[in-house]
Amino acid sequence: MDYLDEMEQYARERKIPVVLRDTREYLENICKTLQPKSILEIGMAIGYSGSCMLKQCDANICCLEISKPNIILAKQNFEKLGLQQRVEIIEGDCLKTLPTLLGRKFDLIFLDGPKGSYVDMVDYILPLLSEKGVWISDNVLFRGMVLDGKPITEPRFERTVAKMRDFISKINDNPKLETEILHIGDGVSCVRFK
Repeated sequence: MDYLDEMEQYARERKIPVVLRDTREYLENICKTLQPKSILEIGMAIGYSGSCMLKQCDANICCLEISKPNIILAKQNFEKLGLQQRVEIIEGDCLKTLPTLLGRKFDLIFLDGPKGSYVDMVDYILPLLSEKGVWISDNVLFRGMVLDGKPITEPRFERTVAKMRDFISKINDNPKLETEILHIGDGVSCVRFK
């Protein structure tokens, strides 16, 4: 078992949300193909997906994360993998930290933060995406409840599902964007400028 597999197992055992295996493979393939120079990750958790991406390219990554315990673990994980020199971590609520990045450009943006806030982040994220960049968002189908017709299993999910539907409409209806919704993991959207 390599260290990335150990990170995944650690997260699963402690119910720390990390990307599913096929989402990881998708991100790794995007990084192999695109070879981005700059990555923005919104919602880093313990650095698992960021590490997976960095292992496939020479990019630097800027990670936004609100949880202090996750940041401590992520720093240890990046260091153990020898990636710490390529990582910038910004602590805080992504709706507050995203606007501080205005003026920067990223070749790859990976959104895996608070699901109910995806729609609120669109207008902050688009100015950060480089002209030929790719923006990937995870969990957009949210357990099949967003587009696949599965019933909302718990009342606490109603707001998240409604907000995710708003998010998908917002990126689908933007005439400047080319958007794909993929049935990978818990649903992935892939956005590029036309």
